[in-house]
Amino acid sequence: MGIPLSGADICGFNGDATAEECARWHILGGFYPFSRNHAMRYSTPQEPYRFADEFYKGSVTFTDIMRRGIQTKYHLIRYYYTQLSMLSEQGGAFFKPLFFEFPEEAGAYLNQTTNVMLGSSLKLGVPG
Repeated sequence: MGIPLSGADICGFNGDATAEECARWHILGGFYPFSRNHAMRYSTPQEPYRFADEFYKGSVTFTDIMRRGIQTKYHLIRYYYTQLSMLSEQGGAFFKPLFFEFPEEAGAYLNQTTNVMLGSSLKLGVPG
């Protein structure tokens, strides 16, 4: 669509998100150019610290999982800014299928929903 700076409201906007939904959103949000934890006015609060007492499979808190997603975003933010700056001058897409960058690559047209490029240099392999 030509809009490289796009993303979603982390944890969803409508309704109340569970700890697991929110954690999954935060992990995915680390790979969006734009993401924010945002919800409707009267929904249950969903800030990461609110899930510090809830555990995923008894070993790690959902807050820790969300923290990992946020840290991923911060580790990649300079790359994102560089790619988005180049896109603003040259056009193109940030979040795109593998074959956009490597049309001749064997298998580039397979698993289009799970083999995603972030900019021109980073391949995100999403489990199927």
